Amino acid sequence: MKPVFAAALLLSQAVSAAHAESRIFDCVAEPAQRVAVGSPVTGLLASVRVGRGDEVKRGEELARLESTVEEANVALATAQANARENLESQRTRLDLAEANLDRSLKLVNSGTVTQSKIDELQAIVAIARRDLVTEELRLKVAAIELERQKALLARQSIKSPIDGVVVEQNLRAGEFVRQDSAIMTVAQTNPLHVEAYVPTELWGKITKGSHGTVSLDHPAGTRIDAEVTVVDRIFDAASGTFSIRLALPNADAMIPAGQRCKVSFEATAAGQ
Repeated sequence: MKPVFAAALLLSQAVSAAHAESRIFDCVAEPAQRVAVGSPVTGLLASVRVGRGDEVKRGEELARLESTVEEANVALATAQANARENLESQRTRLDLAEANLDRSLKLVNSGTVTQSKIDELQAIVAIARRDLVTEELRLKVAAIELERQKALLARQSIKSPIDGVVVEQNLRAGEFVRQDSAIMTVAQTNPLHVEAYVPTELWGKITKGSHGTVSLDHPAGTRIDAEVTVVDRIFDAASGTFSIRLALPNADAMIPAGQRCKVSFEATAAGQ
């Protein structure tokens, strides 16, 4: 019985080892996204503030196009939007016309002022009111034009759409920027996306929200818990696998992207 028991034990251990090995899968740790940063307008690249390897924050200015004309247009629009002298003149004119009309109305009964004069003064008041409204509308249009010119000026500033690191610089100061050309490429490295293929037998067992342990060679001996964020709904028939993605925290940017890794799941997560 002892030899039989020993053989059974060895067989059980072998099966357990096979099961344990089946829960470890090859993977690749990649940047969450790569953004080829371009420009919405064409123009001469006046300056580039960052280069390859620099860390950038979302909204940080990466480069600026030559913007002398746009700056002048903003200054002109600002002056027009702040020009309120005509508005004050129209208000004064309306106040004077209304005062003249009030005085004349008080003298109508005495016969000193004719009805035709009253009609003329009422017309002057109406015209002054329309002129005041027109001037108020002009200032509103000027304010809108100022915002438009500011928006055009803002387009000359190329800002980072994400937190990340510059991995490629395509253009430098003095070069011409086209709308279909990338100035630089920024990669988001926090979190990293861990891509892996697992057997179809684990479909429904590894789900969105499951957790796995990612092992990496750089830094050496790194083991980090990661959450499954994507489970593909299409199988690869040739390999009998489906793709999953895990989000790997990398706040301190210590884990280099683009390296191979291993991801393992607990027996409960893998349904074994």
